[in-house]
Amino acid sequence: MFTKEERSTFPYWFAHWCAFQMVALNLGIWKFRYIFHDWYKPWLKMFGMQYKDIQKLHRYNSRHHIEFFESHCNPSLFDWDAMIIDWECSQYTKKACSRNAFEEMKYILETSDNHYLKYILKRFMEPRLKELELCN
Repeated sequence: MFTKEERSTFPYWFAHWCAFQMVALNLGIWKFRYIFHDWYKPWLKMFGMQYKDIQKLHRYNSRHHIEFFESHCNPSLFDWDAMIIDWECSQYTKKACSRNAFEEMKYILETSDNHYLKYILKRFMEPRLKELELCN
């Protein structure tokens, strides 16, 4: 489990990458492209980019983050499985955000002011979580 301050380190990235692979394999939804999950983050950090800038860049350009959805507003572009995997593996790597995928979805549904996002999560995310037997 890593603190927020430790999330910009290589050990965190590697632990997160391993957890992402493990969750994808355990759910039976692993894809070859998942090998490259977040691959560029440690490189950007190594070349001097600030972590908050890396995080912002990543979230707006990665099909498995809410920020990508909010900037593109097209559910067909979204990688729902990768988002589920990413949310599910947080409980293994992040002290500050130890929710699983179902809990994270519920949290967003309760706290977001974006009604379209809420509709899309209920329309696409909730059924997929049920298929994967991740609903409580």
